[in-house]
Amino acid sequence: MKIAEVVATFPPHHGGMGYVCFYNAMELARRGHDVTVFTLDRGQAPLGNAPGGFRVKRLRTPLSMGDGGIVPQLFTLTKGFDVVHLHYPFYGGAEYVYLASLLRGQRYLLTYHMDVYGDTPLKNAIIRTYEAVFMKRIIRGAALVGALTPEHIKSSKAARFIDWKRVVEMPNGVDTERFSPGRRDASLVKKYGLEERTVALFVGNLQPFKGLHLLMEAVSRTRKRDLVLLVVGGGYGEREYRRRVREMGLDDRVIFAGPKSRDLPEHYRLGDFLVLPSTHSEAFPLVVLEAMASGIPAIVSSLPGPSGLVREGKDGLVVRVGDVEDLREKIEYLAGNTGIRSAMGREARKKVVERYGWKSIGDRLESTLMRLCAP
Repeated sequence: MKIAEVVATFPPHHGGMGYVCFYNAMELARRGHDVTVFTLDRGQAPLGNAPGGFRVKRLRTPLSMGDGGIVPQLFTLTKGFDVVHLHYPFYGGAEYVYLASLLRGQRYLLTYHMDVYGDTPLKNAIIRTYEAVFMKRIIRGAALVGALTPEHIKSSKAARFIDWKRVVEMPNGVDTERFSPGRRDASLVKKYGLEERTVALFVGNLQPFKGLHLLMEAVSRTRKRDLVLLVVGGGYGEREYRRRVREMGLDDRVIFAGPKSRDLPEHYRLGDFLVLPSTHSEAFPLVVLEAMASGIPAIVSSLPGPSGLVREGKDGLVVRVGDVEDLREKIEYLAGNTGIRSAMGREARKKVVERYGWKSIGDRLESTLMRLCAP
């Protein structure tokens, strides 16, 4: 098959959706398919030492909007492909995939990754208008809709537009060889001053819905003085978060490592546990799988997506959405119980290897796309 993978973000730009697309493309190419990834040009050099087998075309846009951007050339560039795999949302790109399906009958699989919310009343109004006009048509125009989990898509904004007979389960996965347990990198321990510290880890873009503000508040309330929060990620509200840390007097307890790509596995190994206290919009957070594959448990909020990845008390903990005191208690519990952390980490690693390896997910994706190419 000649397959177009269409996604708004792609490595080295950090973001879960882009990394999912990367591994989807790699697995399809390994099976002998002709794969091209179409994504936005963000002025970044290609990811170093990337496996061959697929091409990446980075598209320039006259107008960018957060992680989206208008790319009308996508309509022409995808001509001649047997099938398109659209990673959604992609504001400014998905519309042209839909247009190609209308005008030339090109079929597409739409994998629905997450809901989108604004951080101001105006942005929320714009998003609501877009969803009513465009999102509804784009989802209904898909030959099949990929759901990360049934629970998530049923609770998502997309649910009201979906023909449920067209839904297929299409979970994210993780590279269990790259993300694996190991010793802490001594140079990084020294760089961040983590000697004799218990490390709570946050990984992700610093968007408000990720709940970093709640995590910082919970850390400020903990009685465990050797606890440190290592924040791996950047962008969005980073300047505001740094200002809050100074105002809260947490300079010695919150460390900003910045965004990472090549040495991300080494940063997971610095953590004793991951914390992702999302307030909304988390579908299937890849960072949770990456942490668990690295042998550390995760504390996640009770949203359908994150909580579906964790078995409470077995390989992680679930906290009530927005509840800082519950979050503090769970953090203190893991921070103060080395044996429990280790046991949970072993269970987490075992589960991810069995269920979420990219090979099995690649098999599922290939068979789904072949269904769309059948006469």
